[in-house]
Amino acid sequence: MNIYRLSVLSCLAMVTPPALTAEFNLNVLDKSIRDSVDISLLNQKGVVAPGDYFVSVTVNNNKISNGQQIRWQKSGDKIIPCINESLIELFGLKSDFRKKLPAIKECVDFSVFPEIIFTFDQANQQLNITIPQAWLAWHSENWTPPSTWNNGIPGFLMDYNLFASTYRPQSGSSSNNLNAYGTTGLNAGAWRLRSDYQLSQSDSGDNREQSGAISRTYLFRPLPQIGSRLTLGETDFSSNIFDGFSYTGAALASDDRMLPWELRGYAPQISGIAQTNATVTISHSGRVIYQKKVPPGPFIIDDLNQSVQGTLDVKVSEEDGRVNNFQVSAASTPFLTRQGQVRYKLAAGRPRSSMSHHTEDETFISHEVSWGMLSNTSLYGGMLLAGDDYRSGALGIGQNMLWMGALSFDVTWADSHFDTQQDEQGYSYRFNYSKQVDATNSTISLAAYRFSDRHFHSYANYIDHKYNDADAQDEKQTISLSFGQPITLLNLNLYANILHQSWWNADTSTTANITVGFNVDIGDWKDISVSTSFNTTHYEDKDRDNQIYFSISLPIGESGRLGYDMQNNSNTTTHRMSWNDTLDERNSWGMSAGIQSDRPDNGAQVSGNYQHLSSAGEWDLTGTYAANDYTSASASWSGSFTATQHGAAFHRRSSTNEPRLMVSTDGVGDIPIQGNIDYTNRFGIAVVPFVSSYQPTTVAVNMNDLPDGVTVSENVVKET
Repeated sequence: MNIYRLSVLSCLAMVTPPALTAEFNLNVLDKSIRDSVDISLLNQKGVVAPGDYFVSVTVNNNKISNGQQIRWQKSGDKIIPCINESLIELFGLKSDFRKKLPAIKECVDFSVFPEIIFTFDQANQQLNITIPQAWLAWHSENWTPPSTWNNGIPGFLMDYNLFASTYRPQSGSSSNNLNAYGTTGLNAGAWRLRSDYQLSQSDSGDNREQSGAISRTYLFRPLPQIGSRLTLGETDFSSNIFDGFSYTGAALASDDRMLPWELRGYAPQISGIAQTNATVTISHSGRVIYQKKVPPGPFIIDDLNQSVQGTLDVKVSEEDGRVNNFQVSAASTPFLTRQGQVRYKLAAGRPRSSMSHHTEDETFISHEVSWGMLSNTSLYGGMLLAGDDYRSGALGIGQNMLWMGALSFDVTWADSHFDTQQDEQGYSYRFNYSKQVDATNSTISLAAYRFSDRHFHSYANYIDHKYNDADAQDEKQTISLSFGQPITLLNLNLYANILHQSWWNADTSTTANITVGFNVDIGDWKDISVSTSFNTTHYEDKDRDNQIYFSISLPIGESGRLGYDMQNNSNTTTHRMSWNDTLDERNSWGMSAGIQSDRPDNGAQVSGNYQHLSSAGEWDLTGTYAANDYTSASASWSGSFTATQHGAAFHRRSSTNEPRLMVSTDGVGDIPIQGNIDYTNRFGIAVVPFVSSYQPTTVAVNMNDLPDGVTVSENVVKET
């Protein structure tokens, strides 16, 4: 996470006369200096007079600097810019080509490469440089080489998610809940210090439960020279081969964020059905990584961090107290690497229990590597050793089969020694497949992995057996299948997924979801939205839990929608009418009324909700009244706070380990940045979230909504 301070307002105005051929009368000059003045170059159209200029710089139409003082000087019969050593590092030249450019005094000599063209746009005070693509280390305007990156400025940050809810039943004890989670940290140079925290308080009748913990603290920094990231402290073991677990130690791993987009990973998509205004909480190894309030009906969570690996626990908490728990596999797609490249991960440390700083008296070391052997073939493997009690190794192959899709297959062997048992050795086999059907735009993803024999134990499972619970579940097989199909002609989208898990010593479970949605126009009615969803969960020796959902909504007026939805599960049926309206890009609200078959008075209830998005974060309010049953209300606020030596500001929630841009407008408040969502505070400070690491980001002032009396000399700033 980098913090930058950008000055987007300036008092400097430049006036450039037209570039016209002219004759000059030297008699107006003092006689003592007439002979020393050479005005011949000024008679040539478009020529820049020698001197210092404050200009922006582009390379192949990509802006690399918003302000550089560059001196134009005479060289033979030409006037050329003097490019110093620090500026040329921003060009992104290949290292072998860069060595061919000598420096004459403080200026780099480009005369031996006339293919490099310098053009000065006097009207915009911009130096445009054209360089043959073959001499550059990068080819995409959305990715820049490490020489253009910087570490940002020192600062303090806090990301927070606050939730409060109350439940008042017609009979029985009322309950109130408060909880918060997030991350706090410091930036200093290239180092980042982070601590994840969780707080909760629950009141029910005369009982009160409180908890609070720093779930983990860790330190990390990028190593762009080798395209990697170093992590120290309490963190999670993330692997493309081995199961994840929590540990305290060190890790060095290739960082895909330093690569172009097409080489980066993905995050799993999670879907389900909420029966009321529900809270979806996603945890990994007991640590909350995502929480979101969703309305009744199907929901899709598709904005998880792509670094999440392993099994995710999903908890859907309905506002009437019901809770639905299920798990999602975050298996990676086939592990392919470009030809000639190597990706690696190294880790060492001691395993620790989830949400605890206590480490076990056992040290492990692991490494894994993927090598792009051929253009479409990768070999990968790894080892994990823990003293004399645990050893594991894996070997696999990834293959891009072009139009047939991509697949990978690997075999993992493990030897586990338990205190009360003899050695247990076993194998696990994993198969991954994904396919994008261009003709139909279909997406198929199959991850059938961990076909494990009875005596195979992953290291995470071994830790559970040895230190936590002798009855830990031993995985037998897991099959995950997903399918997506848009049908453009019908404006229809189809999405389906299934997860089947079986265990050697626990019940088998199967979860499946099918969702279909489409938009249609009927006469004067435009953009009618229809969707239906089916979700089923089945545990061995238990009844199947089926859920069916149907909804239709009609546009009313400029921004309103009138809707109807129906839900049916194994025990109840719900009918609901709703109205939702968007007041502006910051505010929206809605209300609904419905009945539920298994509740008092047929579950007659009314609900309302309001959302507000501000520069300081996002607010969400909901409330429900169920006749002769219960009353509930909830509120949430999510946002971030960033402070540096240049100022401080509350702002919209940022991704914890991603950059955020601090914008200074020279003390001028209420300046709109990036549209009409982010505004500078009273001190002229704003922070722009959702900035991607290692990629150029453009920050713009909304020129159409400036306060009276404010002018902007440069309304667009680009930084990496």
